This record gives sequence, structure tokens and C-alpha cells, in this order.
Amino acid sequence: MYKYVYLIVFIFVLNGQDFKPRKNMKVMMKWKLTEYLDLNEEQAEKFFPKMNSYEKKRKEINSKIKLLKENIESQVNMNSSNKRKNRTSIEELQKLEKSLVDAKSEYFLSIQNVLEPVQVTKLLIFDKKFKKVLKDELKNKKNKRR
Repeated sequence: MYKYVYLIVFIFVLNGQDFKPRKNMKVMMKWKLTEYLDLNEEQAEKFFPKMNSYEKKRKEINSKIKLLKENIESQVNMNSSNKRKNRTSIEELQKLEKSLVDAKSEYFLSIQNVLEPVQVTKLLIFDKKFKKVLKDELKNKKNKRR
């Protein structure tokens, strides 16, 4: 049932031709994830809010990491870096990276009671498989245009 809802949403998104690649990709990713994990409606209702929450937290932490690295780079470029600033920056970067790992651990713990063990295992490899499918599709489209 839930698969059909995602399929319908996906079709409407594509028909709208309001082409927002990131939003469309996210809808397609959720649709493929629902299909790949074989989620039932009850699982999907519980799983996707947890996934969205994790993704939001991950993006926030990655933004902080990116900003910190940009600050470090500007300090280096301006030759204003010193031992104390370097140590502080490295410690802050390590804390942020640890919080990223902690967020992922919390996420996987939180879905243990929603998904079956085989579904959790599939989720671990989904991202790599999905990116490969997208990459292959882009290659195919590029080759067809030639």
C-alpha cells in the first residue's frame, strides 16, 4: 500500500516538471528505500520520521564541520594560525566528528524496534547501492545523448 503512495507522489513530482533535482531525488530515494526494504505501512510511518530526524542532525553537524574547516583554512591563508588555535580547532573538529558517529549509532539503535534485522542490514548497504544506480543512470543518459 505504502509503495503505491510513494509511486503516486513520485509520478506527480515528475509530472509537475517543477524540476527541483534534490527534492525529486529525495522522493525517489524514499520510494526506492521503501521498495528495497519492503516496508509495510506501519513500519514506514515509524521509520521515515526517525530517518528524517537523523538526516537533519547529520546535515547540521556536517555544516558545522564544513564551517570549521573553512575557518581553519582562512587562518592558514592569513598566517594567523598558532599552536593554541590549531589545538582548539582540532579538538572541536574531533568533537563534531564524534557527534556524527554518535548520531548514527543512536539512529540505528532507534530503528531496531521498527525494522526487522534483515531490513536493518539492507539499510546499511542501501546508500551505496542507490548511489551506484544513480551513477549508472547518469552514465546511460550521457551515452544516449551522444
